[in-house]
Amino acid sequence: MFSVKMADREKGLLVFQFYILIFIGVCCGQELVVTHAPSYVTFQEQKEPLSTSNVPNVITHTLGVQTDGDVNWNGLAQNSFFKRPKANVLVSILGHNDLKNKPLTVKNMARFPVKTDIPMVDIASLMNTLQGVFFDQSPLLLDAGMDNNFFDVHSDFDVFHKLPDTLRKMSDRLLDSDSVLQRHSVGSLNSSKPSDLKLMGELQLIQDVINTVSDHPEMLKSKTPDLFSFTITGLHDIVTKHGRKSPQTEDAHRLISDFITKMTEDFKKLYKDNVVVEVLAINPEKKYVRKTRSLMAVDDSEVNINLSKDYDENYPAIFNIILWMMIAMFVVIFAVSYGMWNIDPGRDSIIYRMTTTRLKKD
Repeated sequence: MFSVKMADREKGLLVFQFYILIFIGVCCGQELVVTHAPSYVTFQEQKEPLSTSNVPNVITHTLGVQTDGDVNWNGLAQNSFFKRPKANVLVSILGHNDLKNKPLTVKNMARFPVKTDIPMVDIASLMNTLQGVFFDQSPLLLDAGMDNNFFDVHSDFDVFHKLPDTLRKMSDRLLDSDSVLQRHSVGSLNSSKPSDLKLMGELQLIQDVINTVSDHPEMLKSKTPDLFSFTITGLHDIVTKHGRKSPQTEDAHRLISDFITKMTEDFKKLYKDNVVVEVLAINPEKKYVRKTRSLMAVDDSEVNINLSKDYDENYPAIFNIILWMMIAMFVVIFAVSYGMWNIDPGRDSIIYRMTTTRLKKD
């Protein structure tokens, strides 16, 4: 009887350890890495994993923007109430599911485990929140990534619309002397293969965004915080195409780590260290579908900013036509009425002339 109880206890302990290992594996397989933050923004160790649904609230609190949502996470400690970062950069890497054996080899200030309660961070709602808070100004908000084999950049600044948006254009861009292909060692990766080209193109898109902002410093003069969001999905395609233990996967990990290190230094130089740079490595269970919306399309259910209803694009022309026709008709009617009011019946009216002549004949 005693041996049966001991066996049941050992069995229960093994089951408990099994679930603990599963939980640790899920948390350790995904993480948030803070590669840079200003001196007045500090992060503290936190064993409790950060939910992907809480990432937008963490970013808004990092930027000093208070929202209605509470952050149920104690990893962020902001020291100054009078300073806030000028920008936040979030790089989301999808498909990095082997962080335990191949962690991101980047200089970091903090690392936190992440659990995915939603498939992906809701960047659209985060940008809409910032757009609603700073509605009377023009914050620099940008969301870039891959969408159905097209490089998609969502921003209200037209200068970003000139960036390469197809795989063919990006392939030509990688041949330039200042491209990612020339600045970083790609090893066994080959840009002629679609999976490898996709990863290189996504990294090149990030670099081109940095170059564009650097060439237009007037965009950085606003007092509103800036937000950059980049999504890298090419790693997942390389792992699927070549295998998890292939040389291409090893070189892809190395390329991403080197690029993030260089990207962090570029943003630090661009914002004079007043920027927070984060790397979110997750492995969503469901297939990721990039959902985007116009940054100006603020959801009224979340932010009530008392906007008027939308009008047709022909409204200004129709309004001007009706307005000036009414003014012209008013002037004509006024002139006719004024002339009739000041008429001389004896000299100006043919009615009175005819009547007077007929009276004289009678």
